[in-house]
Amino acid sequence: MAYYRLYFLDGFTGHIDHFREFHAESDDAAIAYAEDALGSRPMELWCQHRKVMHWDGIRPEPPTK
Repeated sequence: MAYYRLYFLDGFTGHIDHFREFHAESDDAAIAYAEDALGSRPMELWCQHRKVMHWDGIRPEPPTK
């Protein structure tokens, strides 16, 4: 089992907002887990120092004044 981190990124700045840690048997299994969490925010899946996948998400509309 490999250790993965799924980073949820801020849609405006691209900075890390929060992350989830989990173990999976393969990259394919980790990607399937991550896609269940896919929403409007960009995400990146990492396995230690290796980026496995990036999702753009849907860029939210800026707040109106």
